[in-house]
Amino acid sequence: MKRLFLTCLALLAMLSSHAIDFDCSNNGTLAAGIKLGSSLYPSFDAEIDLEYRPFRYIGANAGLLLIMPINRSDDVVKELPVLDNVERELINYKQTSYGTAAKAGLQFTTPAVMLSKGEMGLSLRLSPGILMPFPTNKRVRIIATETITEIYEDVEYSYSEKHDEYYDNSGAKFCYWYGRAELVLEYEENWEFNIGYTYSNFDLYGGSRSIEINGTPIVVANKKPMQNFMLGFTYKF
Repeated sequence: MKRLFLTCLALLAMLSSHAIDFDCSNNGTLAAGIKLGSSLYPSFDAEIDLEYRPFRYIGANAGLLLIMPINRSDDVVKELPVLDNVERELINYKQTSYGTAAKAGLQFTTPAVMLSKGEMGLSLRLSPGILMPFPTNKRVRIIATETITEIYEDVEYSYSEKHDEYYDNSGAKFCYWYGRAELVLEYEENWEFNIGYTYSNFDLYGGSRSIEINGTPIVVANKKPMQNFMLGFTYKF
């Protein structure tokens, strides 16, 4: 993230050497935006934000993060053992991942370097904040298939019965931090186009890591930071 930050500063410095106009107005405003991104976890993410900017360069945002993991199932969950003639299967590994998270943060934006005769401006925005996944603890549904053997008139018969088993997680972390750096291209009065990078300690499978079956955790995915690259646009009211 340090390298990205320095690169963004260098780009702005280069542009400022060729442009003499800077936008230093103070137009407090409300804004709404949509961002789409891909995480190195990996996952595909969509973000809906509402922003309030009481000052030109300082603001706050709150929104909703929608997450769709795209891992292979065997990279995420453990193959469940057969015990006491009962075979257990997790039908959809995505049950173990977070799908939604609320977010809130601050925004610090540099003065915009004005381009194209004042119609466009380019600035750098830094956004620290928090992510709160919900539900914090996941509930996972397991399909249990029991093989039953009976003897009738000296003849052995076997058949299977299926039933659902539910396992609840406990002790999951309810709040994570993130930091984001964005290049923001402002167009005319109302539009902004963003490209950015987010680094977070968010654990995509944190809501089900404590679930165990017969003492064995079902989640085998490594716990690692979330790194997200995103594109988006914002409309200012």
